[in-house]
Amino acid sequence: MPISDILKKWAVSRLAKQLPYASKDNLVKLAGMVEKMAILPEDKERARVVGEKFKAEHPSLIYAKEILGRLNPKCRDKFSVNLVVNHLAIGNGIRKKFAEKNGFLPPSTILISPSMKCNLRCQGCYAADYEKETDMEPSVLDKIVKEGKEMGTFFYTILGGEPFIYPHLLDFIARHPDCYFQIFTNGTLLDSEKINRLVKIGNAALMFSLEGFEKETNERRAPGVYGKVMDAMEHAREAGLLFGYSCYVTKNNVEQIVSDEFIDLMIQKGALIGWYFLCMPVGKKPSVEFMPTPQQRLYLKMRRDHIRNAKPIFIVDFWNDAPYVRGCIAGRQFIHVNSRGDIEPCIFIHFATHNIKNSSISEALKSPFFRALKDRQPYDDNLYLPCTIIDNPEVLRETVERTNPYPTHQGASTLINDPEIRGHLDSYAREVRSLYNKVWEEDIKRGDWKLARKHTAEKRMGIRKE
Repeated sequence: MPISDILKKWAVSRLAKQLPYASKDNLVKLAGMVEKMAILPEDKERARVVGEKFKAEHPSLIYAKEILGRLNPKCRDKFSVNLVVNHLAIGNGIRKKFAEKNGFLPPSTILISPSMKCNLRCQGCYAADYEKETDMEPSVLDKIVKEGKEMGTFFYTILGGEPFIYPHLLDFIARHPDCYFQIFTNGTLLDSEKINRLVKIGNAALMFSLEGFEKETNERRAPGVYGKVMDAMEHAREAGLLFGYSCYVTKNNVEQIVSDEFIDLMIQKGALIGWYFLCMPVGKKPSVEFMPTPQQRLYLKMRRDHIRNAKPIFIVDFWNDAPYVRGCIAGRQFIHVNSRGDIEPCIFIHFATHNIKNSSISEALKSPFFRALKDRQPYDDNLYLPCTIIDNPEVLRETVERTNPYPTHQGASTLINDPEIRGHLDSYAREVRSLYNKVWEEDIKRGDWKLARKHTAEKRMGIRKE
């Protein structure tokens, strides 16, 4: 490892230890250090914005400082060094070299589902339609991370199924101490032994799945699940483990999961981050029944803005935050490898042309299927319309027809072949476009998203390659 990288790790590790006691000026200096370390313009911009938030004493960043102060020292150090130095500084440098050689950037994060098995059967879960007999061999998991690190990827998301059913999970995470992992879990299988081992390893955070409060969570998942999640959150907080929550947004729970009462509960529990994913019509028998309406999707954005301004917690609204990453990121900034090894561009796009067991991630990224999706991104100049499934459904249909990928589970093609589903998605996309075009126009008048719009224009002109 170059001496410069060693010094970066030392400096960030030292600063991480001082975070709980850092003054505002030192926090601003830390953001400035991260900005200088960042290789890519977008990362420099994000670090600059964080520095401005520290200057303004924004509640979410002050809360982050408090949370990091409560973490077990090993968890805090791994979070700081693995994400800031390995992922942001060293990793992005490797990714830039990959881009110079191949003409596009590799994904900044890789999603992995080592098993599709689950102890619950939640309504609308796409994982239920994958075969349960096949779990990923530990050697295949290691192959994914080895190839990922060679491309500059040091950040991994573990999904499923339920990840903690997979017996090799903690051993796998421990074998890669230079990477950082976030694990999305239903929380029902987490005992003190697993939580304590996660703390000892240090390089993973938990994201607990919730549908809202007790009634809504238990109705979709199973009786008693909500109480188990609350207990697991308490244990994680007491042990000093970093954690957050994840909500599947449906037409029935959108108001509740962004309410002040729910957000205040998550803050009280000690969650650092909240993820919001729209209910999607995927799986063997895709249904549009529980999708939030376009109006509810916009309500989610409005509440997101309020929460970010008023509440001390980070939230990620996966669709409404698309302008931050210039639209759809499928195959570009992330990929998904399912338990059979199929390399998919997105957890909701259940098609592939390559399998990690007999090919490489790089080969999949260069495939006509992946390139066809990436070359058209962003699919619309309005970056609030990112998705190939619900915002630009014609993109997925045309891409599948032209590049002929295979479906990764039985019935996956229903999404693009069923006339009723197609009709609903086309109608939904038109309504979303009508609603969000007004929002985008207002943003442009205010001068928002200048960097994103600049990069989009460069991509259109062929100046920028991704």
